[in-house]
Amino acid sequence: MLPELLVIFACVNSTGCSETSSAYYNIHPEIQQMVEETGEHIRIRAEKYVGPIVIQTVGPMIYAAAGGTGTIRFSKNISVQGNKKDLKLTFGMEF
Repeated sequence: MLPELLVIFACVNSTGCSETSSAYYNIHPEIQQMVEETGEHIRIRAEKYVGPIVIQTVGPMIYAAAGGTGTIRFSKNISVQGNKKDLKLTFGMEF
């Protein structure tokens, strides 16, 4: 109960919210499992509605436009990575 109150207090006061919530997340594996399962359910539902090809192509484009680095994979070895500033075509082989 005390760790939860510390996280709530830090976030309400807008000081140390990310640090305390990250620490709480890291020491509670049940929270980590719940977050993973929720993310997987959301991905499955999204793929069911719009299809996996849209999720795998439009999703990274939106993420790149928002400031992240999106990756669109064409095959096991060829992919395109891009963000707001640059675009890279990557090829990789593993032996």
